[in-house]
Amino acid sequence: MHKLLVCLLFSNVVSQQIYNYYEFAVQKWCSDSYMIHGLWPQIDSENYPTYCEDVEYIEPIGELLQSMETYWQGCDDSLWSHEWEKHGSCMKRQNNITENDFFNITLELFDSYKYLINENCINEDDNCIMCCFDLDFKLIEIFDTV
Repeated sequence: MHKLLVCLLFSNVVSQQIYNYYEFAVQKWCSDSYMIHGLWPQIDSENYPTYCEDVEYIEPIGELLQSMETYWQGCDDSLWSHEWEKHGSCMKRQNNITENDFFNITLELFDSYKYLINENCINEDDNCIMCCFDLDFKLIEIFDTV
């Protein structure tokens, strides 16, 4: 039996907004443990913006790189640039978030809420929506449906 998570959010959509909340996805494609997949802006449960503007990917360095190598592993070197270009570009467009901010916010949220993996990703395959956040990065109440 699979558990389906439904994140409910009631908000007024402002015309400048291109999305309304975030989904936090984890994966275990090349690992036995769930790692970060990405922080994804969402319009609603079925629609999301992508590639909202041209952005340049600059490989992280220092502590940020170390944290990403620990918690945000993909099977190749393309995951980080893909996440920044596809999803981070929309956060940049709506909130003027930089690439470093995008990666740091995602890592901080993972660190704070990774305990939800054990609650929300049981019996899931290699991909899981761990939780959802509002536009201020506050956890949105999660409702289980079976």
